[in-house]
Amino acid sequence: MAAERAGRELEQKQSAALDSYIKSLSLRERLAQLFVINLEGDKKFWFVEWMDEYHLDADKAKRSFDPSGGVEVTKAPLIPGGYIFFSFNIARDPEQIAAFTDSVRDFARDHDMLEPFLCLDAEGGYVNRLRGVAGPLPENEWISKNLSTKEAFLLYSLNAVQLRALGFDLNLSPVVEVQNEGNQEFLDGRSFGSAEQVKDYGSAAVVAYQTNKVAAVLKHFPGNNSVDPHRALPLLSFEKEEFERDVLEPFKVLCALRPSGVLMSHALVNVEGEAAPFGQEQNLFQAHNTPASLSPYWIKDVLRGRLSYDGLVFSDDIFMAALEKNGWPSERAVKAAILAGVNCILMSEKRFINEWKLVKKLYDSDADFRAAADDSIKRVLKFKLEQGILEWDFAEQKIVSKKSQGALERDQIRADRLDRFRSAKSLNQESLKEYGQR
Repeated sequence: MAAERAGRELEQKQSAALDSYIKSLSLRERLAQLFVINLEGDKKFWFVEWMDEYHLDADKAKRSFDPSGGVEVTKAPLIPGGYIFFSFNIARDPEQIAAFTDSVRDFARDHDMLEPFLCLDAEGGYVNRLRGVAGPLPENEWISKNLSTKEAFLLYSLNAVQLRALGFDLNLSPVVEVQNEGNQEFLDGRSFGSAEQVKDYGSAAVVAYQTNKVAAVLKHFPGNNSVDPHRALPLLSFEKEEFERDVLEPFKVLCALRPSGVLMSHALVNVEGEAAPFGQEQNLFQAHNTPASLSPYWIKDVLRGRLSYDGLVFSDDIFMAALEKNGWPSERAVKAAILAGVNCILMSEKRFINEWKLVKKLYDSDADFRAAADDSIKRVLKFKLEQGILEWDFAEQKIVSKKSQGALERDQIRADRLDRFRSAKSLNQESLKEYGQR
C-alpha cells in the first residue's frame, strides 16, 4: 500500500511538473508537438524551416531586422514532435545511421529545444526500413506459421535492441489486423492471421518492443480492405458479430498491454446493426461519412471509450489519396484530426510550416480546438517523459530537457550502442538459421 501511495504521489507531482514544463515552452514548440514529419538526407541532420519569433534568447536563434516595423525579429527553428524515417533516410551501415539519429538530437539540444522522437516502420518482411542493415525480420504471417510466441518474443526483442541502438524511439508496428478475404490482397503477409493469432503474436511483439525501450504502435484501427489508401478510400462493412470478434476483441486485448500508440486507418467503416450509446448518436452518424482517422466516433467513443485506451493516437499519412482525393485536403484533415482526438499527425512531407500556421490560427480562435490541441500536446510530452526524451529531476522535482554531450562522451556512448547492435544482430541471424532448419 505504501508503495502504491508513493507511486500515485510521484505521478501527481510529475503531472503538475509537466503542466509547468508545457507553460515554459513557446507556442511554436508546443504546437509543433502535434506533427510527425519526414526529414532530409541520411548522413547528417539538415534543418529546413525557420520561423519569425520575438523576444527569444539570442543564443537560440538567428537574429534579423524587420524594416516594416523597426522591430528586431528572431529566426527560430521549427522542430516537429517527431520525425519518421523512410528508406531513403536509412544509410547502408549502422555507424552512419547512428550518427544521423544523433545529429538530430544534437541539433535540438544545441538550440535548447525539445527533442523530437525518432520513428520508422520496421514491421518485417517487405515493410522494413532497416532491411539489409539489421538482422532479418520475417513478415508477420511467416512468424505466426513458423515460430512459437516465445520464439517470436525473442526475435522481436533482438530487433528492438537493434532499433534502440541505432537511435530510434518508436516503431510503427505491429500490424494487428485480422486477415480476411477483404483485406488479404492489401495486407499481403503483414497480418498474423486469425483473431487468436493476432492476439497471441501481437502481444509478443508489443511486450518485446516496449520491454526493450522501443515504443510500439498498433495499426491500423479499425482496419482496411484491399483498397490501398495511398491510392483510394477504403470502404469497410462488418457484421456486428464479426466486428466484435475480429476488430474490437483483438484490439481490446492488445490495448490492455498499454502500447505507446495506435495508428488509425483512412477507411470509411460501417458496422451493420451497430448502435451508438445514448448521447453519441451524432458521432456514429458522422462516422459513416468520415474516415476513421478523422472520426470522433472511432477515436473517442470506441478507442478511448469502449477499449479504454490511454496512449497516443496517430493518424496515417494525411497526404494519402484516401483523404486528399475524397474531400479531405491537408488543411481540412489537420483540423478534423485534432478535433477527433488524434495526437500525432503523420505527414510524409519534409515541411509543415503551413499546417503549423493553420493550427495556430485555429488555436487562437476556437476554444474547442484549443482544448483538444492542449490535451494532445500533454499526451505527447508525457510519452517523451516515459520514453526518456524528457527527464524527471528528482532533486529539483521538475521536468527538464536533456543537455548536449561532449564529443568524447557522445562518441563513447555511440560506440557502446553499436556494440549492442552488432551483438543483437548476430543473435538474430543465428536464431533464424535455427528456426529455418525445422
